[in-house]
Parts: sequence; C-alpha cells; structure tokens
Amino acid sequence: MRFETVQTAHGVRAILADGHTGADPVNILAADESDLHEIGLIIPWETAFDVFIPGVDQPRTIRDGHWHWHMPAERWVDFRLPARSRIRTVGITLSNDLFERLSEGARLPAPVAAIGRSHAPGAFELHRRMDAALRPAVGQLFSSPYHGEIRRLSLEGRLLEVVSGAFESLTRNDSPGTHLSAWEVARVRDAAAGLLEHPACPPSIDELGRDTGLGATRLMQAFKAHYGVPPAQWLQQRKLEMAHQLLADTPLGIKEIAFRLGYRHVSNFASAFKRHYGVTPGSLRRQR
Repeated sequence: MRFETVQTAHGVRAILADGHTGADPVNILAADESDLHEIGLIIPWETAFDVFIPGVDQPRTIRDGHWHWHMPAERWVDFRLPARSRIRTVGITLSNDLFERLSEGARLPAPVAAIGRSHAPGAFELHRRMDAALRPAVGQLFSSPYHGEIRRLSLEGRLLEVVSGAFESLTRNDSPGTHLSAWEVARVRDAAAGLLEHPACPPSIDELGRDTGLGATRLMQAFKAHYGVPPAQWLQQRKLEMAHQLLADTPLGIKEIAFRLGYRHVSNFASAFKRHYGVTPGSLRRQR
C-alpha cells in the first residue's frame, strides 16, 4: 500500500492510500496525535471497506460515491480492508479552527454544528452522496501527472476543491440514498463488471437488467445509488482511467488507445481526457 501526505496552509491534511490487499484482510489503525479532536472525512474511490469509529456502536461500510464525515470519541479510527481488493481512499482531517470558520453562517446538521462550536470530544458520523461533478477532482488526486513542486501545488488545489464540495454537502438536507440489499449490491457490481469487460462496445442497460435479474429500471436506480452516477457516466470515467494507465504504462499509440476504448474520433477522446485530467493525452505521454 502506498501512502502520500498532502498538507495545505489552510488547516487541511490528507493521506492518499493506493494499493492492493493480499490474501488476508487488513486492519489499519489511524491515530491522531494532536491535542484536538479534528473533524475527519473519508472518501473511498472505486472501493468499499468497513470503518470502526470509537463511540459508534457498529462498524460502518463506506463505499465509492459517498462522503463519510466523522469525529471519533477517541483519537483513532480502525479501517478494516477486505482481502484481495484494490484500495484507493482519501482520508482528510480539518482542524477545528478551520471547521469553525467554515461553519460561520452555514446550516449544518445539529450534531456536527455542536461539536464544531464546542471542540468537545463526542462521536458522530454522517454520510452524504458525492456530487458527480466533483468526481474528477477526487480522481485527479490519484492520477496527477506532475512531479515535485508542481505536483504539490496541483494536489493542494484539487484537495481544497474536494473539501469545499464535501463541506457544501453538509449544508444540504439530501438523504444518503436508496437502501440496497446485499443481493442488489452484488448485482450492481456484476453489471459494472459487464460494462468493463467490453468498454468499446458495452452491453445495453436492457441487456444488463436481464442478465442481473434486476430489470433495466431498477438497475439504473440501484447503480446510481451505489456508485453515485448513472452507468454511462461511470463507464466514461473508468475508460478515461484505463486510458491514463495505458498512456503511462504501455507504448500503445494514442489513436489505438482511443479506438480500444470505443472512441470513434481521436479528437473526442483527447477532449474528454483533458476535461477529466487537465492535460491532453499527448502531454501526458511526453511526461513519461
């Protein structure tokens, strides 16, 4: 597992975790050595795992497509990662001083506002669905093509954008989303795997609905509830991530990569890639 720390001058600290677990589940104990009980934010990226928060009765499963705010009653949080899984997550802490400044005039949920004002230890957790428009910023935290000081500035900018969006989500009264049974979650993941199997010519929603047994309408609802975006948008994001990996790790030409992923015109691929990553495919390839 690779860890990278990003610290901003605004009181925001983040740890990016990226890697794979082995044959056995993994527990990671994250301890806060500061004197303050800081507000925490966990953002899973294309993954799901359990987290145990002191003061909260049961471990919680957190998954891609959602923010997970928390403040433990003690200065540690236990992450329980499943075996043989790709783990990508962003763990962010906001100092109480920063949280208090951001809270001024904001309509926050009562338990969050109370802790933010008092700095008093006391457990809370809160889920919010991630705004799909902010997913590229989260993705860029893991796929920045830069190095050195430019990379640091780029990560700080994306991190502040993510924190701003996550904090804004606290001021909304939207519900955490449709409840899905374990069976429905498994079927949604089957549908996602089906989309990735043939990214250039993916099955239709009707076909996936029949294959999974959910039907097209329920599959659309369940897919968006689980991943935060509709299937077509989710696949587009995954295709761009695959393109990034192929550009960085293989000698394949840009045109061939575009065609492999279902883009009929290289110009359309280049435009989509730049919107997502902030650089063109050619620029990324030249930085190898």
